[in-house]
Amino acid sequence: MKVFVTRKIMARRRCLDGTDKGCSSLTPGQYSANKTNDGALEILQSSGEPLYLLPFIWWERMEMGEILISHSA
Repeated sequence: MKVFVTRKIMARRRCLDGTDKGCSSLTPGQYSANKTNDGALEILQSSGEPLYLLPFIWWERMEMGEILISHSA
């Protein structure tokens, strides 16, 4: 799926082994994303490890118009 970020938002960084690496910001733009088993959005980046938005955070951001999600390619 595609995620469009309209305002700078914070997301969690997680290592590939599952350990937490703190927060990082997502700048406005288009990203590819996957939905994880626990309902989080895994934001894929061209460099570095993916960022994660927890379900309650990305729903709130959608309601505020800060992120838009498209399920089409």
